[in-house]
Amino acid sequence: MSPRRTGRVLAPLALLLVLAAPVRAETAAPVLSCTGPLGPDASHAGLVAAYGAANVAWREVDGAEGEKIHASIVFPDDPKRRLELFWFDEKKRTGLASIRPARDNRVAAQNGLAPGLTLAQVEKLNGGPFSLSGFQWDYGGFVGDWQGGALSKPAAGGCLVTVRFTLPETTPDAVASAVAGDRTFSSTDPKMRAAKPIVDEIAFGYPAR
Repeated sequence: MSPRRTGRVLAPLALLLVLAAPVRAETAAPVLSCTGPLGPDASHAGLVAAYGAANVAWREVDGAEGEKIHASIVFPDDPKRRLELFWFDEKKRTGLASIRPARDNRVAAQNGLAPGLTLAQVEKLNGGPFSLSGFQWDYGGFVGDWQGGALSKPAAGGCLVTVRFTLPETTPDAVASAVAGDRTFSSTDPKMRAAKPIVDEIAFGYPAR
């Protein structure tokens, strides 16, 4: 089942990463942790030292609402490993703000969050309900409040995981319309349950320091 795309907008400072660890099993997603050359003290120069100059680029990428922004990119030509890093100090390329995995880089977080999870599965990881925005607009599907649950706490290394849900392509129009727009829904809302959204993207980042 392919997801209903709502537009790929992950504003770097709104993504409140990370070294890809080995795959734990043949079917397991690679797990990213907020340590090593992609930890809180990361820099563009550090990425080059860790991964090699041929595997790190400084390029313009898509930002929020059609904006173009610069990012350090690890494995820029490998969609399954590509990571885009954004900096608080763009001139020096230091002060890691966030990391956005490419769409085809289906990594998981240390806390269990991963693309493809359902509302119920994410609620289980969180230990309770959470709130998310309605769909079919630029910031549609983002989790806005973990409501004090386990997922509200930073992961090891201090990063926070941002989650965006999407609707399946097979979602009937009437069901999708009921959860559309710039509104906030509880994960327990019957209309949201009926829509059966799944996690489409995760990203990782740090608060300003």
